[in-house]
Amino acid sequence: MRTEIRSYAYKFSGYFMEYGPIEADSLDTAKAIIRRRLGVSRLPLGMQIWDLAERPLTRWRIAVAS
Repeated sequence: MRTEIRSYAYKFSGYFMEYGPIEADSLDTAKAIIRRRLGVSRLPLGMQIWDLAERPLTRWRIAVAS
């Protein structure tokens, strides 16, 4: 039986930049992939991880100073 692959994103506490998508079959698998990408054994405190089906990534625009 196949499990559905979902997309996840993450954001560091106190920062506005959002990273993703991470494709994984569960939140735990997504956390493991993020830990491996960051090269850490524990995720930083306050890191937010969410399913992109619930909330999409935010596209940031920088206002041009005039």
